[in-house]
Amino acid sequence: MRFLYIALTALFVFSGVCQAETVAGHKLSESEEIVQDMSSKLSRGVFNVLTGWGEIPRQMIKSGRDKGWWAVLPIGIPAGAIMTFVRTATGAFETLTFIVPIDDSYGPIIDPAFVWQKAKEK
Repeated sequence: MRFLYIALTALFVFSGVCQAETVAGHKLSESEEIVQDMSSKLSRGVFNVLTGWGEIPRQMIKSGRDKGWWAVLPIGIPAGAIMTFVRTATGAFETLTFIVPIDDSYGPIIDPAFVWQKAKEK
């Protein structure tokens, strides 16, 4: 468990470092930006595989807030189980295909990109 925590922390820090627009005052070239986008897709995929189970409490909270406390068990848990599968499968797909852009983009396939983020307002 301790190794997993250290590995996740290192991956999170590494993905933050790879998000830099400039490195030592040098603007990134187009190929460097593509590699940066690939690393973002890879780290996003790995994180979604490892944290997909977080959809269960997320959906419980969301259903309780949107529909009322009575909806937490009958609606929140099944929705969380389904979204756990969706987020984990999406993360595995992004991890395996991090080299290939989807629709000419390396952006996230699902919204929000991570389980702990809020969905974008439409």
